[in-house]
Amino acid sequence: MIENVMKQIEKAQTGAFFTVGLTGSVAVGKSTLAERLSTGLEAAGYRVAIMSTDDFLKSNAELHEEGFFDEKGFPQSYDLKGLRDFVQNFRDGQAVQTTQKYSQTLADIVPGRFVRIDRPDILILEGVVSLQLPSELLDFTVFIEAAMSDIKDWYLSRNLLATVKSIGDDKSWRSQYSHMALSDFYDLAMTVWEKTNQKNYDEYIVKSKRKADWVLHLDSYHQLTGIEKGPRTL
Repeated sequence: MIENVMKQIEKAQTGAFFTVGLTGSVAVGKSTLAERLSTGLEAAGYRVAIMSTDDFLKSNAELHEEGFFDEKGFPQSYDLKGLRDFVQNFRDGQAVQTTQKYSQTLADIVPGRFVRIDRPDILILEGVVSLQLPSELLDFTVFIEAAMSDIKDWYLSRNLLATVKSIGDDKSWRSQYSHMALSDFYDLAMTVWEKTNQKNYDEYIVKSKRKADWVLHLDSYHQLTGIEKGPRTL
């Protein structure tokens, strides 16, 4: 089914620069799908770049200063103007840009680190705020859906694995939780989910679905089981 999505992108891509906005809940598989699309489109001859919208998160210091740290991941915790300007610059023909880099290990922007991005044929913007951009900046939009019970399981599994891997890594913010009892870890993870990720999904992410050209459905095995036209194409 992923081939059908790629065919739709190829059909729509008629200019020198084309944007694909890809969003969905935390832990639903946005990065994985972006990589699959990139691989297929590159095989078809396109120059593709993937950019996580997390690279436009404000730093933890800025979030604390502005009082938004407990809402990290919500639209207000991002430099959305900077993200808009970045996309617009490529649309205007700028050949090269740089972005800061977000680290999952640090859970923060990496100080002094910048990543160069050459203007691609297709820029895939993946992240929880990708469809918060103005519609005129997004040529093709995708919303990924799955049962919330499955998403919570994926979220828990991902966090547990990352925390286990952080044992002995003083640079990882997760290492402080690496020796926590499993029952306590579960309670903490689910509390964070309800207070932040679920609230973000209900108040912001799912509402951006109205901007989706296509809605992709995943089963409990993370397999793509269905594709349907989204609200923007109806």
